[in-house]
Amino acid sequence: MGVVRMRRAKAHNVVSQSRKPTSSLLLYLSLLFSLLDSSVVLGQHAMPDMSNQGSPQVSTMPANNEVIAKAPQSIMLNFESEVRLVKLALKETKQGEILIDFRYSPAAGMHYIQPLPVLAAADYYKVEWAVLDANGELVRGSFYFSFGDDAEPPSSYMEGMDHQMQVISPDYRLL
Repeated sequence: MGVVRMRRAKAHNVVSQSRKPTSSLLLYLSLLFSLLDSSVVLGQHAMPDMSNQGSPQVSTMPANNEVIAKAPQSIMLNFESEVRLVKLALKETKQGEILIDFRYSPAAGMHYIQPLPVLAAADYYKVEWAVLDANGELVRGSFYFSFGDDAEPPSSYMEGMDHQMQVISPDYRLL
């Protein structure tokens, strides 16, 4: 009787041991698939500015490519839905970035007004903005304006409206 019990116990151990690799294998495979799946999701969110599908609609004052009579005293952005404004910058072609004293506020809103310093005559100005939408996605945009009696629309100075006014920093990995 004792030998039969021992054989049954050994048989039970063999069966349970044969099940362990299967369950471990399933656990490892599910972990592997979840890691692969999450890296795809992270890859999609690494470049949120690649698509403007579903991005909040904005109207600005001054309007894009507008020529106004005199220098504006403020910039206004009006969004269709609530967003959090995280960046607002004013740039001029010769001076570069102009300090406008923009301060981030974590409160969401639809209407933003930023007072401006006295602006000097220039060919055109570029306003860059970035917001976090309701889903927490970063959305960027920009618009151009000019002012004065002899002012031309900003598009007349540029080859396309995507003119970049930025500094390219060297890639130190190549040195």
